[in-house]
Amino acid sequence: MKHLILAAALAFCATPALAQETHGDSAEVVSVPADDAVLAAAPPALSLTFEHAVVLSEVQLHGPGHTAIPVAFTASASAVTTYSIPLPALSSGAYEVHWSGTGDGHAMEGTLHFTVQ
Repeated sequence: MKHLILAAALAFCATPALAQETHGDSAEVVSVPADDAVLAAAPPALSLTFEHAVVLSEVQLHGPGHTAIPVAFTASASAVTTYSIPLPALSSGAYEVHWSGTGDGHAMEGTLHFTVQ
């Protein structure tokens, strides 16, 4: 019984730490275009601004039909708070951006969506 209580207590205590290892919520990053934005015209770039300096290691863009779209992104060598990633010409449709990096000593990742009309 003591082992069960100890295991439950450890799991409860570990949960906040695990939740902090992967981020992507609006409190951690502001994007332009914003998540779930519906745009009249395709954006020329994607901007990601973080609360704290981050080493962004990957940015992937998927378009209509989950097609991978190449972006001109090179992983950063040092931590900064704002990134601007040029986007290719985008046609009408739904887009999904996946990003990942490290900040404050932990892994971070996020997904955002936007639609071009």
